Amino acid sequence: MFSKYLRLVETALEDSDFEPRTCLISVLILTISAYSFRIDIAFTIILLTFAFNPKKTTAGLLASTPFMLFFAFASFILGGFEKIPTVIALICIGCLLYGIQPEKFSYALMFFRVPPKLAHSIAIAMRMFQILIRDFELTSEALRLSGAGGFSYYFKLPKAFSAIAVLRAFTMAEVLYSRGFDFDRRIVKCENPKLRDWLLLALSISIACYTYLTRNAL
Repeated sequence: MFSKYLRLVETALEDSDFEPRTCLISVLILTISAYSFRIDIAFTIILLTFAFNPKKTTAGLLASTPFMLFFAFASFILGGFEKIPTVIALICIGCLLYGIQPEKFSYALMFFRVPPKLAHSIAIAMRMFQILIRDFELTSEALRLSGAGGFSYYFKLPKAFSAIAVLRAFTMAEVLYSRGFDFDRRIVKCENPKLRDWLLLALSISIACYTYLTRNAL
């Protein structure tokens, strides 16, 4: 059961073929539209993300099921149940960015004049997250093969993974230091957007325009 959940997360993080710059702009525009908290806008955004990214969006939503159940329960107790479609739409929007190669994402940030140190730091954090997900799965499998099960498995898993995560962080830091990596270095290598990228951007702008023009209609 747990291994299936990890595979869902890995599917959501698979390499994306979106051009990072147009994807980043589209995500920002869709996020602003989603915060209108309108059900029609939320469902339109959800349909848009499924049309462009069906496999990764499905995996991302399934992997986010525990969070959505918790949010639904909290909304039922505290109010705000009508905000659930907006939360789902925001998760779907995030799925558009999941899987973009960290190096390309940092290039896109630097293209928009984000300081290189910050852009590289974000890229390293994204890469570390992908690596740690694989390490977590390997740690889980290793414990299973060692015969750990039941409460013992869930007790040993956080301890083993914490040690591996710390070692992984030290290893990456040493590699960057040994290669003389300069966080202030600006390297921008952006590929040209494809028709699919321009279409996503155009539809995102259309949704934003519709949201603004109909803001007082409902």
